[in-house]
Amino acid sequence: MSDKQNIHKIQPYQRLAEYYDDLMDYIDYDIWVDDIEALVKPHQPGKTWLDISCGTGSMAIRLARRGWNMTAVDLSPHMVEIARKKAREEQVLVEFGVGDMTTFSSSHTYDVIINLHDGLNYLLENADIQAFLNNAYELLKPGGILLMDVVTPLLCQTHFKGYREIFNNSAGGYERHTNYDPASRLAESVFTLNTGSEDTVEVETHIQKAYEISDVEGFCASSAFESWKIIDDETLKDPSTESERYLVTLRKSQ
Repeated sequence: MSDKQNIHKIQPYQRLAEYYDDLMDYIDYDIWVDDIEALVKPHQPGKTWLDISCGTGSMAIRLARRGWNMTAVDLSPHMVEIARKKAREEQVLVEFGVGDMTTFSSSHTYDVIINLHDGLNYLLENADIQAFLNNAYELLKPGGILLMDVVTPLLCQTHFKGYREIFNNSAGGYERHTNYDPASRLAESVFTLNTGSEDTVEVETHIQKAYEISDVEGFCASSAFESWKIIDDETLKDPSTESERYLVTLRKSQ
């Protein structure tokens, strides 16, 4: 696709949203939901949950099926549109909306907020991360829980340095090139999307930043949260130099 003459640059997830579930088809969401429920269970959470940066709603829909009262928001209206359609088709009640994780406001407060699968890694500046943590704190009820994950440099170095993927289906397809720069810890993914025209493609550029354990500890320590815990996403034990993703649980004071 890269030899097309007309290249239209578009916003992240403007077109990729329609392929997102195919892109993420390696994830066992049911196991992930099991882990989430196990991690928050000791805190005896209430029923009102917010999934912020919800993507196409796969997590929120599963959690709603399990009895949690779910609100789910994402910055991309295209992702939210697909999430709403999935929930309607599966006859699951989730309140969806469009919102930025750093500024989303609501007349409600929540018992649990989740921000998963790289949501935080899209925040490239420390100030934006602190804005998100402050916002989440204000949205939580006393004693509420924020559960988020964070991709590490090891994951990016292992899986995304010079990564290339081509995907095609009846609706079109994309070509992906991802490169990771260890110095800046930035992973840039360029998706070139088929438009159905021989001469034209659309291009989305996604940039994420990987964070070390010391960074995550610093974010937590600088936040208003009363306590926090960082574990390895795979083992659900203490993180190590082999951790590719952290799970972070932060608790608001009562």
